[in-house]
Amino acid sequence: DSGQRSGDMMLVRLGLACLAFALVTSRTPDEWRDKVIYQVLTDRFAQNPQYADSSSNCDLKSYCGGTWAGLVSRLDYIQGLGVDAIWITPVVENTDGGYHGYWLKDLFNLNSNFGSASDLANMVAEAHKRGIWVMVDVVANHVGPVGSDFTQIAPFNEKSHYHPECEITDWNNQPQVEQCRLSGLPDLDQNNAFVRTTLKTWIGNLTQHFDIDGVRVDTVPEIHPDFWNEFNAAAGTYCLGEVFNGNIDYVAGYQNHMDGIFSYPLFFTMRSVFQNKGTPMSNIEALLGPSGTIWAKFKDPGLLGNFIDNHDNARFLNAQGDVHMYMNALAVTLTTTGIPVIYYGTEQLFHGGDDPEKREKLWPNYS
Repeated sequence: DSGQRSGDMMLVRLGLACLAFALVTSRTPDEWRDKVIYQVLTDRFAQNPQYADSSSNCDLKSYCGGTWAGLVSRLDYIQGLGVDAIWITPVVENTDGGYHGYWLKDLFNLNSNFGSASDLANMVAEAHKRGIWVMVDVVANHVGPVGSDFTQIAPFNEKSHYHPECEITDWNNQPQVEQCRLSGLPDLDQNNAFVRTTLKTWIGNLTQHFDIDGVRVDTVPEIHPDFWNEFNAAAGTYCLGEVFNGNIDYVAGYQNHMDGIFSYPLFFTMRSVFQNKGTPMSNIEALLGPSGTIWAKFKDPGLLGNFIDNHDNARFLNAQGDVHMYMNALAVTLTTTGIPVIYYGTEQLFHGGDDPEKREKLWPNYS
């Protein structure tokens, strides 16, 4: 069909472009074990220094003006925090209002709100000069909120590229989780040969073309796990997947299909212990201690992503203003087995609540 032909042409163009970037270095999971990741929302971290207006306010439900060039201008700030990897927002073109990057519009175009292809390549190169690796966020589960008008999406512009329309209403029904819509977002059908092949080819080209060191993968349980084995291999680098669930038995199984998984079981346990104060520390010991369940359940705990804050949850300090308790939680995050992930603004004691307040603009707070 026409959608497949245009998609094939774009794949060829991007594939040819990759030949100019043959000397890239893929990063293995083992090489990521000792990294400390700093998560940034590209739109909220730093404005392009040529056009920056630190006094400006913005609607947190839309774009605020952060760019890849802005990130370059603040790499010294990031390096000064002692981290050596950054996780950036999805880079593809989004439907209107997709400042967060999770509303795919065109898989083969970059989000011009963040800059150009040369801006992205320069940001990665400048980070590498400082010994900072770059992890890019990706979405393979869904596209932007276009209802059933798939002609707005490239290259997935046919009805056959999607599961039949339904909404996830029962998170204990795994077929429903994998085949229905999350928050009304059209759900891609990875059993469609064109969708499956395109996503795998695209991720390999993206990591090679821009010399990306790692991949953060959104909405992992919303796709059948056999796809992730192929996608992880196609990426050619370390992949860290989001399984937004506190059930360790449920979460751990996904590490059989992807290099690393965010440790939501640890996140919820730390939130309970350090925010509520009344929950005993033994809960953490039961998870992380010598006989802890993390060792029995996960394939490789050293490749898990450990965190106490992120863009999907109200910040720790929003519910618990005791900074000492926050420092305790961060100490566990930074020192336990796994890869620490620190959300931007942690160092500024940001305390934003539910969406979009937990996605504050960082400027002018760079001291």
